[in-house]
Amino acid sequence: MLSDTMQKALNDQVNAEMYSAYLYLAMEAYFQSVGLSGFAIWMRVQTQEELVHAMKIYDFINERGGRVSLK
Repeated sequence: MLSDTMQKALNDQVNAEMYSAYLYLAMEAYFQSVGLSGFAIWMRVQTQEELVHAMKIYDFINERGGRVSLK
């Protein structure tokens, strides 16, 4: 079981990782719109990396009986 403090910290990090992924995705959309496909591909890779980080923490919380809180 996770302490309340630890669960909050982990949930904050999950949300930070998801926010980062969202920003990278927005950058990808912009680069696609101006014809910079190489930059867009790089931003997609970064998006996926942030989502992997978020899901690792997400799973960690669930495996320890905590509750994930997405904002």
